[in-house]
Formats: sequence, C-alpha cells, structure tokens
Amino acid sequence: MVNYESAKGDARMNKKEVMKDGAEIVARSPQLFIDVDIEADGIAGNGSMLSIGAKSVTGDSYYTEIKPASEDFIPANKDFCEQHGLSRNRLLEEAPDLMEAMTSFYKWIEEQSIKSDKQPVFAAFNAAFDWAFVDLYFKKANLENPFGIAPFDLKSLAMAIDSKWDWRDTRKDNLPEIIKPDRKFTHNALDDAEYQQEIHFAMAGLLARQNQQ
Repeated sequence: MVNYESAKGDARMNKKEVMKDGAEIVARSPQLFIDVDIEADGIAGNGSMLSIGAKSVTGDSYYTEIKPASEDFIPANKDFCEQHGLSRNRLLEEAPDLMEAMTSFYKWIEEQSIKSDKQPVFAAFNAAFDWAFVDLYFKKANLENPFGIAPFDLKSLAMAIDSKWDWRDTRKDNLPEIIKPDRKFTHNALDDAEYQQEIHFAMAGLLARQNQQ
C-alpha cells in the first residue's frame, strides 16, 4: 500500500497524468461506472431526496431536482439543503415529482447502458447513503433499480491507498493531494458527482501505479 503522506509528497506523480491513467482504466472496465451524488433533507425512509446528479464514464451527465415526497425531514439536513439552493417551497412549486424524475433518470441510465453495451454500476463516495435513496425512489416509482443491489463505494476504495488502514483518513479532506480535485465540493449534486468522478479516476490511476511498484 501507498501511505497517504508519501502519495501526497511524491514528486514523480503528476495529478493530471494519474487521473488520465485512471480514467482509461475505468473506461476499459467490463462494467459502466456511473458516479452519482444526491442531496436530501433526511435519510432514506425519513425525508426526501431533493436532487440527483450523475456522471457517466462516457462523459455524459444527468441532473434533476425532485419535489419533496414526504412531510418528514431532519431539521439539520433540511437547513443544509436550503443553504445550498434546495428550498423546499421552491421545489414544491417547480420541481418534477418523484415519478417523473425517476422515470427520466431510469431512461438516461438505460441510454448509457445501450450506448456502452455494458451493465451500469452505481459509484458514490459513501455509497450507502446515496444508493439507499435512489433504490427507495426507484421502488416508489415502480421501476427496477438498473444498478442492482451492489453499489461501488469509493470511500472504501480509498482504504487501499492508506497503509495505516485508518477509516478516518478516507474523509475527502484527508485524501492525498494527488487524488483531490483542484476545485471545491459545492453540494450541488451534479458538481459533486463530477468532483467525485475525478477522485474515482485518480484513485484508479494511483492504485495502478502502486501495483506496478
């Protein structure tokens, strides 16, 4: 394994080259990896998913906001969403409802799968949170989850980079600079899906170099 600090300070590693190598590795995979991020005012089963952003390894992207589907929410989560542009009142007036949003997302995933001739894989940083909402909403829309039941957790993949095997080091702020994007995490679902995909690619590239040592 590569220690986080050594990865951070290794002058032989160029961030753009590592990310480029990783993008090629992920693109060659037998599966179609789609990086997904969601924003929600609670947790799955107690709150509403308010937006979905997705970035396919093909380069295509998807974004939708969603009308709140429940009167339940966690106050701190709701306040956080409000602070980042997801006003409950605005969404109730303007956003597509759950059925429309999930049907649209389903069709987009299907198009990506046909285009690549590969089965889609749901990838996220802390996939348990995002996948649980997406899976629940597909069920509420009477649609089969095209990602299946096995999401790919990038936070867990980060463990393979750390020789200390310390779960705390998988926080985005603690990742080595070589795999951290050069822009901010905005808490817009599409921006963050794209941000996360850059981490995904960079980790794939870094781990490939590790295996060559």
